[in-house]
Amino acid sequence: MTVKEFLKQYGEAERQAERLKKEYQEEVERIGSIKSPTDNDGMPHGTNISKTVELQAIRLAEKAEEYKEAQIYAMKKRQEVFDVIWNVPGVEGQILYERYINLKNWDDVAESVHYSLQHVHRLHGAVLLELQNVIE
Repeated sequence: MTVKEFLKQYGEAERQAERLKKEYQEEVERIGSIKSPTDNDGMPHGTNISKTVELQAIRLAEKAEEYKEAQIYAMKKRQEVFDVIWNVPGVEGQILYERYINLKNWDDVAESVHYSLQHVHRLHGAVLLELQNVIE
């Protein structure tokens, strides 16, 4: 695994957790849109609505569990990446922190460290070479 792949693990895990959160929220909305077993006349009708609700509830519970696991995994990856970045001194450490922990794009990273985008890329490349030995 390269240093860059290692550092990107948190961002990927965070995006996966966000996708699962969205799926969970969509499942909640679907459950809310299921019609009542009584139509406009207030009388129960012979629909299989209780089975549908039960299946939806099971799927909702599964989505909630997947989302919870993804959040825990993302927190674990964040800590692993943070532990490596924490040992990088100076502006190089700040560049790594902004890019791989705060998940900023390169323009925002350059702005936050007050360097040109080109210089940020040079520093980033140099620190990645130094960190390759740490990761291995």
